[in-house]
Amino acid sequence: MDRKNVIIAVLVALNVIVGFFFLPRIYPGPPPRPPFIPRFITSTSSGPSTLELVDAWDSASNNVLEQVVETLFSYNFSDLNLPRTNHLAYSYWWKDNVNLHIKLREGILFHDGTPFDAQAAKWNLDRLRYLTNCSGSNKGEVAHTQSLWMLPDGRTPLMKEITTMGEYNISITLNSPYAPLLNALAYINAGMISPTAHAADAERFIDLTTGKPIGTGPFKYIRFIPNVECRLERWDEYWMAPANFPIVIFAIYSDATTAHNAFLAYAIDANPMASDQDLIQYETNPSVSVKKFTDDSGKPSLVYQYIAFNNEKYNRTWRKAMSYAINYTYIIENLRMGNAVRAISPISPGFGSSYNSSVKGVDYNLTKARETMISMGFGNLSWTDAQWISIAESGQSFASVLYSYTTGNIFREDLYVALNDWFKLIGIELIDDPCSWVCWIDWGSCCCFWYDYDNCGIFATGWAPDYFDPYNMLEPLFNNLSRSNSAQVNDPTLQVMLTLALETTDDGERTKIYKNIQSYISEVGFFHAPLYHSKVVINHMANIYEVPYNSMGAQRIYPMYRGLFTI
Repeated sequence: MDRKNVIIAVLVALNVIVGFFFLPRIYPGPPPRPPFIPRFITSTSSGPSTLELVDAWDSASNNVLEQVVETLFSYNFSDLNLPRTNHLAYSYWWKDNVNLHIKLREGILFHDGTPFDAQAAKWNLDRLRYLTNCSGSNKGEVAHTQSLWMLPDGRTPLMKEITTMGEYNISITLNSPYAPLLNALAYINAGMISPTAHAADAERFIDLTTGKPIGTGPFKYIRFIPNVECRLERWDEYWMAPANFPIVIFAIYSDATTAHNAFLAYAIDANPMASDQDLIQYETNPSVSVKKFTDDSGKPSLVYQYIAFNNEKYNRTWRKAMSYAINYTYIIENLRMGNAVRAISPISPGFGSSYNSSVKGVDYNLTKARETMISMGFGNLSWTDAQWISIAESGQSFASVLYSYTTGNIFREDLYVALNDWFKLIGIELIDDPCSWVCWIDWGSCCCFWYDYDNCGIFATGWAPDYFDPYNMLEPLFNNLSRSNSAQVNDPTLQVMLTLALETTDDGERTKIYKNIQSYISEVGFFHAPLYHSKVVINHMANIYEVPYNSMGAQRIYPMYRGLFTI
């Protein structure tokens, strides 16, 4: 090879080598996190109704507070079964069934620089006890969440005493066994705020207009402008790695259409306000990601929708007859347009291992419904549909049942029409009892609801857990002392089972008890007619990654980041 060819060969080789370093990289999977991420904006129909974590219970308030304030325990929101995790708590152990010892994490600071330690944890739990009047000394405003921190009798405080044991250890002494305590402590009510910054708030609520909750979370609370936005900023000294978004904005929209248009204009990154029609449009948009979480995972919402029977007025046989007369498939496919999963009991499959998948529940069976009526001396199995209907419409029906519901709720209005037809087929007259939402929640000023339960017949309603434990679904709806037991369930066998669940601190054993309770409720008691759990669908811009999809509906912005894909 002559000298010229050698030089050319060397130049070609150098060109290949240099070119290699300037070739565009092809990354497998989601793009890497860029060095700068300006903001994350999500729509919301309202701003927080309160900044007082002890009084918080609505999703708009919780979604904001949970980015700012942290709890002793939490959950792995990226795991389908939502296993509980130690968060500000490093570890725990039960000394016995009324004494819980917690070792706290060290080296954590509140946003104002105050160290998080045993004294801070005690101050917060004592403040919780005071604001819920579980201390018995609160002469001012009492938190709406009081019942969560009382034992099932509704009178005895859950926590008797909080004591410190050194700089990073606390002990919680209960008045009586309460096995769901760890899950209750994962709820925002039991969040930790700075005793220094909130010294003046020790015995009062944090003010919505002037207050700023100072927590240990990945974001700092900045401001709330009513009807405009609630703004957070990244806490760079966060005890884990700093969050990816420097700014988080909850943008407030007065209606779903405005939020929808903002989403299509890429003015917001996520739109929880989307309607079913919006989702259909989003699915065809390559810039939008529509995650059908329930279809993919089999985990629907934890919210339980059901028909409550007045258990004082209708015995088990009546409840059984009405349960079998309901066409549940029609409700799911037609009234809910397929965007729900049939509920078998109050416990959703979203509760993971506590869900009893072997429970069959009740399906529509007109023959069984009529056989049950006949067992009470009503009708004859040889009767035609027309004969059963004629009895219901004759003015001498086998029973006249009041159906109460809120006007403006299309599902519950349509359900009345369907139930009226189905109940006629077993000789029951359904009496229309509509009322406005304002009237419905006004503690019995009309209809039958809230504390005028004796006058109720049946009504469609729903229940959502405050914290992730089946007990928080079962106790309010079935404890005979609960003010939320609108169906007036008073079953001694069920009470024994609930008490056993309350006293069993071993999670595995308590799960077995929960499963047995589901079987008893659904296949023996017929206390409710379970209807459905809604499907969970989440939509966001396609360049947002690590979204923690979950059946709790919990929004955690901390792990999320924006990829290199640009709109």
